[in-house]
Amino acid sequence: MRLVSYLAGVGLVTCLMIACALPFAAAAVWQSRARNWRLFSLVGVLLFTQTAVTFLPPVNGFKHLHWNWQACLLSVLWPLLLVRLVPGISLASIGVSSRLRRGWLKPSIVALFIAMAVPAVFFALGSRVKLTTEGWIYLSIMPGLAEELVFRGVIQSLLNRAFPKSWHLAGALCGWGLVITAVLFAGANGLVAVDAQLHPRIVLHAGIAPLLMSLVSGWVRERTDSIWPSVFGHNLSNLVIPAATLCAAIVH
Repeated sequence: MRLVSYLAGVGLVTCLMIACALPFAAAAVWQSRARNWRLFSLVGVLLFTQTAVTFLPPVNGFKHLHWNWQACLLSVLWPLLLVRLVPGISLASIGVSSRLRRGWLKPSIVALFIAMAVPAVFFALGSRVKLTTEGWIYLSIMPGLAEELVFRGVIQSLLNRAFPKSWHLAGALCGWGLVITAVLFAGANGLVAVDAQLHPRIVLHAGIAPLLMSLVSGWVRERTDSIWPSVFGHNLSNLVIPAATLCAAIVH
């Protein structure tokens, strides 16, 4: 019964994420006339996989950790396994080993300041986070590595194959893949939720910050052709509120 509930919850969350992105996907299909159903199905399976590893109960030593190291490590491992098993998907194609595009630094710095501004606003509105040593280490390394690899590396790259990039945005060639990935990312980070009784709900206010951050990270991915600037910016933005909370405590 626990396995059935777990799979039902994972499936429900995945379906809610896809439902949130469906209007944008429909617009992309209508505009591009894309009909790559095999690729769409692969993206759906990968979203289910990511949701499954995120909600997988911790095992062994992971049970004693406050932060979800297990989910992040699995989120790094399955894209690497995908690269190993699926022809046409490589470390370069998902932005891991690709070379940074010329002129990548300045736009990445601008995007970094934008990404840091979002949590800074939430801090100004009263958000406070105090971290243990484990928390500082975790937030400095894992969320950006895992989530950028999955969403900006794998999902956005696959959607770019389905929907050709045709928009020029501040020096980056973008497309519907960026927008759809941003909505899916927001879904995975608060926009959709399912409680223990499998009651689904949409939490609009919880999806605002992840959506904004994802749009910035998606643009950086396209502008630089690499996930690494987004990984760095993602992790640094996660530390803004804890760092501001610590500084405020010291000052007072």
